[in-house]
Parts: sequence; structure tokens; C-alpha cells
Amino acid sequence: MKYYALFLLFGFVGYSVSEVIQFRNCDYPEGTKLNCTVHEVRVNPCAEASQEKPCRLQRGEDASIAFDYTADFEGSTLESRAYWASQVIDLPFVGMETNACAKTVCPVQPGQKQTYDIKIPIMKSYPARTYDVKWRMWNAQNQECCFIFAIKLQK
Repeated sequence: MKYYALFLLFGFVGYSVSEVIQFRNCDYPEGTKLNCTVHEVRVNPCAEASQEKPCRLQRGEDASIAFDYTADFEGSTLESRAYWASQVIDLPFVGMETNACAKTVCPVQPGQKQTYDIKIPIMKSYPARTYDVKWRMWNAQNQECCFIFAIKLQK
């Protein structure tokens, strides 16, 4: 019983330090029907979230990102990837797990609220600066959840 109480305590503390951040939906051509609703995005660490500033992440350390979503599509397999978003090209974030089913429940059922949760390495080789991160999760028919948020990588 004592270990169960400790597990609950540490689980709650771990969840509570994740901060809800500001995000926006990805841009689509006018009239495009969205296939997914992203309800909330949480990043750990992100002390800046309450000030609506980009999360300051330390290079060489891991960050945790979780989001709650409701898909309007089915998918027995899903892929997910983060990109450094720019006006010219989106560059894939190197070193992350791309099998989304390892980080959320599959198969995805339309209308069912779910959570995706991943820990990603922030490599020391990434340049220190502020980035827009585009996060995509999609099925074989290219129906997707997609949102954008800002981070600031520190030395």
C-alpha cells in the first residue's frame, strides 16, 4: 500500500509540472474540413507558459510533450512527427519516435478523446534560437491532427 501511495504521488507531481501552452491549428486552404480537434497541449518543462511565451528548453536534455485530441477519422496505424516550421520548408525533428501508436491508443476511433504523450531529446547540435514547431499526426489516408507552438532552445 505504501508503494502505491508513492506511485500516485510521483505520478501526480510529474503530471502537474507539465504546463498548458498556447498553440494554433496548422494553416490549411480556405474551406478545408479539419479532421481533428486538439483540445490542450502540455510541455514539460515550460515555466513560461503562464506568460504565453515560448517554452525555454535546454539543449542536451529531454522534453515531454502531451496533447489531448479528438480525431474525426479512423486509424489502426498512425505516424507522428514534429517539424521546425518555416516559410520555406518544414524540417523534421531528428531523433523522435514516429510510430504514434507507441504513444497513444490505436486504433483511433472517430469522436473519442485521446491523449498522445512523448518524451523527445533536445540534441545539443540544435542551434539555440526560437522556433515554431509544427506537430502532425496522421493516418494512411493522410487525415491528420496538426498544430503549431513556439519553443526557445537555450545553450
